[in-house]
Amino acid sequence: MGSSRRDEPTDALAAKISTLKPLSGDVRAQQIRDVVDAFRRLRSSVTRFVQMFASARHASVAAEALSAAPLRELLSMLATEAQAARFARMRELKIAIRQARVLERTRDAVFSESFSTDPTAMRETVTALERVDAILVGLCVEHVLERHKPAAPRTVALKAPAPPTRRRLPEPAH
Repeated sequence: MGSSRRDEPTDALAAKISTLKPLSGDVRAQQIRDVVDAFRRLRSSVTRFVQMFASARHASVAAEALSAAPLRELLSMLATEAQAARFARMRELKIAIRQARVLERTRDAVFSESFSTDPTAMRETVTALERVDAILVGLCVEHVLERHKPAAPRTVALKAPAPPTRRRLPEPAH
């Protein structure tokens, strides 16, 4: 009988507790996934860019170190590696890095009730993340293309041959 008395308050409490799931839970969950995926893609792009610069300098960056590093640290590494590589579009890269740092601060806000229930804020965040990611990818691709552009072929000035002279044939006598 003693054990049933211990279970009574628990059973009574369990009967009164119910989880609340908003009807739009699926939409909200999808929006959170979209933001998280956009962060993941941005992080992957930054990681690839850091690896590209490091390998061009014949420096090794451990993949484990990059995978464990927070985005803020990866962005700092990207700025350092780009400067060491004398990246030509450093101004644009620094702007993209600043934008990524601002967006990185919203990562935790995604899970807050006020932010994650605001569909407009969620969409704007995804769009901003995708835009910064596209800028970084574009800068990276442009850099790779510049580095692998074939050297301009040397042109040798050849003297054009003189046009053939036309000799007039004598007219036949009649």
